[in-house]
Amino acid sequence: MTDMDGEAKAPLEPLTVRSVIGGGLEDRRWTSVIDSLQASLRQVEASFDVPFNLTVTYFVPGEVYGPKFSGIRIGSFLEDFRSLVVQVALPRHPERDARTEVLDLLDQAVVRAESWGKRKKLLSGALGGAREVASRLR
Repeated sequence: MTDMDGEAKAPLEPLTVRSVIGGGLEDRRWTSVIDSLQASLRQVEASFDVPFNLTVTYFVPGEVYGPKFSGIRIGSFLEDFRSLVVQVALPRHPERDARTEVLDLLDQAVVRAESWGKRKKLLSGALGGAREVASRLR
């Protein structure tokens, strides 16, 4: 893959997971699951031709900071990096198994990113690479 100047560009990772931790007394079940997913993603060997990278950022409420939104929303598209940020606000505590909840929200974030990509005409079908990587995390 090359950029407009003909220089080689590194292939995009189909899926990245980040977090913003509220600090203080956040529920450690959230942070341990997110840490586990990040470690697993480093082990995934995947070569996909993707239209853009999907970065899912989980906001973990804590004593110092809590997200000012609920649910899932599109954060921003970093055109220079061809990376879409989808933000996920977690509740203060998991209702059931934290890993299952985080992975379910990850699947929903992929669907939201696909809808955004189709609206912006950057995507004609599914984000196959992100879906494949997300399924490997289960």
